[in-house]
Amino acid sequence: MFIVDDGPAELPSRYGVDDIPLILQDKVLDAAPDPLKGTFGILGDHMLVNGTYRGFAHVRTERVRFRVLNGSNARRYHLTFADGRTFHVVGGDAGLLAAPVEVDRVSLSPGERVEVVVAFTGGEQVLLRTVSGSDDIDEGDFDLLRIVAAPRLVGSPPLPGRLTGAPAPIVVPSGARVRRFRLNGHDAINGKEMDMSRIDEVVPAGAVEIWEIENTVYAHNFHIHEVAFQVLDVDGAEPEAWAGGHKDTVYVPPKSTVRLAVRFGEFTDPGTPYMYHCHILRHEDSGMMGQFVIVKPGTEDRVPRTIPVQHHM
Repeated sequence: MFIVDDGPAELPSRYGVDDIPLILQDKVLDAAPDPLKGTFGILGDHMLVNGTYRGFAHVRTERVRFRVLNGSNARRYHLTFADGRTFHVVGGDAGLLAAPVEVDRVSLSPGERVEVVVAFTGGEQVLLRTVSGSDDIDEGDFDLLRIVAAPRLVGSPPLPGRLTGAPAPIVVPSGARVRRFRLNGHDAINGKEMDMSRIDEVVPAGAVEIWEIENTVYAHNFHIHEVAFQVLDVDGAEPEAWAGGHKDTVYVPPKSTVRLAVRFGEFTDPGTPYMYHCHILRHEDSGMMGQFVIVKPGTEDRVPRTIPVQHHM
């Protein structure tokens, strides 16, 4: 996990005190599973948080900010508390939300991140859990972390109504380029397996485009290097408010289409590609990846579509 933080002072920010990272992983501890076996690879039955099995965390403040990363090979988590309490989402993959969003559950597919602020009372114990879904990679109810509050908690300021420092919305200009990507099986995008010598897309620097990700089969997600994007819709429905901020990874449900407003950076290099791929490790390692380069606007047609493979070494 990397933490890049220049957020508002009103959010909890004392690392390890009221600002705590949680890296979630599911493991198989009593065998040597093949990570490239089966449709999704490893789906474990032992839940680790920061590398700890059946872990617990002591908290000493009334509000705690948890920065959560799904570091699993394939599992999708539906995070909730055993007592059904609500909490607030304040940020996602690529920055803060414009305002805190109250929820009682958030979902994370591999590679996705979320920042939440949870309120506690003195002396209580609270269980963070993941509950079962219906998409193969989210089956099973599992306990993740027991949170133990000190008998007397240090006061925390209330959450602000708006969050300063949130990135501006990504506005899609009229006539924006639309690129379409079909996720085929577990090893191809648009019918092609990953080829490290092939450039699949050429993008002008600073562009804002619409990317349509069509999932033709079972559960996938989609990650784009270098960019920030916002989810426009999932099968025509707007994303949940807590998932509406800047992201770089999105869950694509089985047999659905997700549309993204994608903003690209200004740095150009026609010889060094970025990648896009499914973030389920079994799928990306099997070839469900592609490459794009960012170039000076107006030069897209003059950029070679192949590069030497040894370049990547």
